[in-house]
Order: sequence, then structure tokens, then C-alpha cells
Amino acid sequence: MVALTSYSEDGTPRSTSTISLQVVHTELFEPHKPYEYCTPISRNIFRGDDDDMMPFIPYADDPTFDHVDHTLCYGSFAWQDDDYDPDLEVISLEAAYRLRTVHSLLYQDTDSTGVLPFKLFSTPGKPGLFTLSRRRDLLKWNGTTIPCPYSFPSSLPSHGILQHRLELTHALFCPNLNCIEPLCPVHVETNPVSPPRKQTIRLSELLKRVEHPCDAGCFLQSRTVEVLPRWSEDDIDSFKSILDIEPDMIPCDHAELCFKPCHEILHYRRLLYPDFDELQTECPNGERKGKSRSLEFQVLNAVLDTFHRNEPCHHSGPCDVLSDCLCFKNKAHCQRNCRCPGKCARRWKGCRCAKARDGMSCVKVKRCSCLKARRECDPELCVKCGFEDPETSTCGNSQIQQGHFKKLEVKESRWGAGVFILEPAKQGELIVEYVGELIYEMTFDSRGEVAEHLGRSYVFGLNNTLSLDSSRAGNMSRFINHSGSSGVSSETQCNCRAFARLVNGEHRIGIFAIMNIDAGTEILIDYGPVFFPDQKKNAEAS
Repeated sequence: MVALTSYSEDGTPRSTSTISLQVVHTELFEPHKPYEYCTPISRNIFRGDDDDMMPFIPYADDPTFDHVDHTLCYGSFAWQDDDYDPDLEVISLEAAYRLRTVHSLLYQDTDSTGVLPFKLFSTPGKPGLFTLSRRRDLLKWNGTTIPCPYSFPSSLPSHGILQHRLELTHALFCPNLNCIEPLCPVHVETNPVSPPRKQTIRLSELLKRVEHPCDAGCFLQSRTVEVLPRWSEDDIDSFKSILDIEPDMIPCDHAELCFKPCHEILHYRRLLYPDFDELQTECPNGERKGKSRSLEFQVLNAVLDTFHRNEPCHHSGPCDVLSDCLCFKNKAHCQRNCRCPGKCARRWKGCRCAKARDGMSCVKVKRCSCLKARRECDPELCVKCGFEDPETSTCGNSQIQQGHFKKLEVKESRWGAGVFILEPAKQGELIVEYVGELIYEMTFDSRGEVAEHLGRSYVFGLNNTLSLDSSRAGNMSRFINHSGSSGVSSETQCNCRAFARLVNGEHRIGIFAIMNIDAGTEILIDYGPVFFPDQKKNAEAS
């Protein structure tokens, strides 16, 4: 029985009632076994390096862990520094805005002085204060002079208003082909505006294509201009930005984009870009004539041991030492999202494998160029292997980007928690993608001390720059157990293998079946000798 008493507003008891409750007696629940937390994710997350401030000392009460030596991996302790104050961001934005509007000091000049506690503009791998302000609601306070509709630039501003808007829009989207999210926090590549295109068709040839006047102000009807048009500097800058994007366009089309009469467009077109007797029609977009050095690279350089991950190149002319091309410096192929000319000799050409009826094209063909280079096929380049239609794809070398994963379950196995497959899998089919945090070498070393103390590591070496760690964030693949490839029974023999593939310029790891697997079987892989350094030392000593 439970007594309930209700009270009036002045606090005096008003009424009392009783409620009978049913008591259920159950057996004692066994406590859950200890486990480590792990944030569930479905894709890799770029972490880079952990914060140089140590948030806490792990296993400080464990005498077997040298926590004093572990603290040397960090520069300072988080509890010794001042607490983060979000109001300081708002004050810094207000100071930058007043310096710009009251004292006419450019944002980039304020940023270069370092007078503010935050960087205003973003740098590779670290968003600036302007970018962060677009991702949060600014505090309202009486001292602000920033108008509500005002938007800070997320990148260095350009001279033209239209060009500035294009750069702001470009900065919202990730240039990585695996990502379609705006304001992407995963990839660190910047997304610059494409370099200006050069005119390849003479203006006189473009005018001959116009057969009918577009409107009353068309240049066909206004052969002579009595009053010269006067455009503002913003109008001229906007027209220049449009010409940089598409110079080979008739004046009638440019007039619709600029909201100007056609004859005025033609006047400023001739004024800004006078026609040439000779144009680089054979070498568009700044490609230089003569012998190019762009072929000085290895065809199979995408192997993980030699491939250097870099941002998509963006420049005019061929990818060589003169254009300061990142792909040329790293001896890598240009990707589909590179901004170099479309006929660049360094671009990856894709494979020419034939379709297979069993849906495993390219996998069973030893001469597949994509498979040899340890990269997945490209849907726009590999047009013969059946990858152009994801729904009816017959390409077996595109399973990671298409997400052809098997249904899995995590449950108790003979080695603790394990991963079991819920549907049959054929040899060569993708089971699951191994996902986690992309970290650099210094973070790998600091986290490795804790992993060595625990006796568990969830790190895969991805390439010579990044490692993939799923100790803090991952999916069910982190529970896949180890089994040797020889000297064990058929029930405990490894049935899968981890392969790293270059997928649209990004390294990803897939767990593939190396034999036919029945439903209900535990997924096992061979961790390799690097994972067991003690056993390797003992074997070498014996």
C-alpha cells in the first residue's frame, strides 16, 4: 500500500488516499560483463591527432600502467588550462566586425595580426571562427552591432561579389566523391573554385551562331550604340566571374545571366576581352604545347605502400612540375574530382574488363588494372565491366562504394564477443567495411600505449600516413576475432581477409570472404604477425 497526500497552494494537506501495488518477485539478474564503450558509426571519421591537452589520466590507479610516462605524449592537462568560454567567440566576432565596418580593416589583415584569440579563416583540418559561426546560433546581447542577416565569409574574400558568393557556396560542399554532406566534418580537403577557363572560340565565330534576336536590346538590332553603357564595378566583376566559368557563350545567353541588354554585354565583352587572331583552340584551359613531363609516374603507384593521399589538384595546364601539381609531386594518378584539364594524361583511365554473369566481373580477371592497383572501379570510367548501373551491376570490384554488406550479429563466441553472419556468402563477396577514426602517427603512438596495456588493439594500418582506429568509434567489424590460416581446425580457420582499397581517392578497408561461408558461421580473420609482437619475438628467439 502506498499513501498519496495532495497539498493546497499554501502548503497545507488537503486529502490523503491509498493505492495498492502488485509486488512481483523475480530472480536476481546477473551483472553484465565489463565492456568498452564505442560510438556506432557507418563511415570513417577523420580525427587526425588527438588534442594536445590531456583530458584525464587513464588507469591512474592501476600500478601496472605507467601513467606518468603516458602523460609525456601530451603537452598539457585540460584541467590546468582556462575553461572554454563560448562568449569569447561572440566577442571575437563582434571585434572583427567592428574593425571591418568602423575602421575599414580587412578580415584577412585582422587575421594575420593574431590579435584575436581565434583564427577567423579556416585552415586545412581546422575550421576557423567564421566557419564555426555558421554552425551555431549566435548569442543575442545588447552590445552587438552585427545585423541578423549578416553572414561572415568562410574563406578569404575575393574582389567580386558574385565570385565571393560562388566561393561561399563552394565551401559548403565536400569535394570528396564519397561524401555528399554539406559542411562535412570528415574530410579535410578544401573545395576551391575551379581556375578560370580560357576562351577557345573566337568572338566573331560566336556572333555568327546567333540567327535571331533574343529581345529588343539584342546586338542584332542595335548595330550602333549611341550612348555608351555605364556599369558599376560590381556589375563588371560579376561579368568577369561569369566569363571565367564559361567564356565560349553567345552574348544572348550572357545577357540572361547578367540581367543586362545583349548589346551592352557585347560592348563590355569586346572592351574586357578583345578578340584574338589566334586562339589556343588546340590547347584549351592553358595546356602547353610541346613534350609534357606528366607521364613520369608509375602506372601501379596506387599500391598502399607508395600512394600518398593528397587533395584534388586544381590548376591550369598539364599536371607537371611547372603547375605545382600535388598529384605530380606524390606520383599519383589524378582522380575524377581533380580540377585539371579533362584530357590530362595523368588521369586514371579505369579498366576495360568484360561483364560476368555471376556478378563478379574484375574479381576473377587477373589482368584488371583497377584490381592490380588495389582500387575499386569507377562508375564513370569502367564502363565495360557492368558498373554503370548500381542496381544491375555485375562488377565485383565495387562492393565497398555500393554498400553490399552482409547481415551480421554480435554475440558470445568461444573468444568472448564475436561476429556471426546471418546469410550465406560466396567467395569474394564483401562481408562488412571496417570503419573507425582516421588518425596520424603521433595519435597512433599515444593510443597504442593504452591498447598495449589492455591487450586489445583495433587499429588497421591504412597507408603510410593514416591508420584506422575503431577503439572509440566503429561498427560490428571491431568484434571480428582472430584465427590463424593454417594449423587449426576447419571450424576455427579464418574465412575472411581484410583488403584496403582506394575508393574514389579515399582508402577504405573491406572484410571479404576467402571461401564460401554458411549462415550462422563466425567471421574470423588472420590479424597477422604484427599484431602479436610477443609471439614473433619468442619465435625468433627459439
